Parts: sequence; C-alpha cells; structure tokens
Amino acid sequence: MTKDKQMLRKIFEMQCEICKAVAHPLRLEIVEHLSKNEMGAGALLAALGTSKANLSKHVTQLIRAGVVDQRRDGRRVYYRLTNPEIHEACSLIRSILYRRLKRDEELASAIRPIRKGRGRALSIS
Repeated sequence: MTKDKQMLRKIFEMQCEICKAVAHPLRLEIVEHLSKNEMGAGALLAALGTSKANLSKHVTQLIRAGVVDQRRDGRRVYYRLTNPEIHEACSLIRSILYRRLKRDEELASAIRPIRKGRGRALSIS
C-alpha cells in the first residue's frame, strides 16, 4: 500500500471515530451548545437538563474522539469544541435531513387525498 493510501485510510479511521462520537442526540446537542462559545460544566448541565454523570459520560466520549477539549480553572471545568468545522459538518447533515423531512412531508401530503378517494390504505414500498 502506498503512503498516500495509508494516510487516507488513517484519515477515514479518524473520521469514523468522530462520527461515532457525535452519533448520539445528547452529544450532538453538546456540540451545538459549544459551537457558540466555551461553556462551564454547570452551564452545560443547565442547558441540557441532564445529570452530572450523564454529561460526564458523553463529554468523555467527545474528548476521546478529539471533538471537545476541556480546561480547568480551579475547581471549575470548561468545555469547548476543538474545531468549529465539527459544528459546520453537523449543521450540514442537519440541513440535508431537514430537506429530506420536507420532501417526505410533501409526499405524504400528496398521498393523503389519494387515500381518501380510494377508501383504502395505499401501500408504498
């Protein structure tokens, strides 16, 4: 395997780690909150409405994947995104999903009148 292919494979592996790390609704929410600015653990807890243990578990996964950094100031812990591009990537995926939902909603609206007219359910495969 050439050096370029090895590097590309390593990048794909690293990308998978980031994707796995953000593959949870609460972790995506953490990324969203941290996209605006650094946040203390207390503020993040309040914004998310979760427990300390749950926040700690999810933030640890994001830190291990290199998505989030933490810093301590005395007894306080602050979190921030390592790169703003992580939020941009998540936003891009949300934009794609939003368009898909709109399309599906429009399709469902178009099908409803057909169902009413036939008097039986329309099967879509």
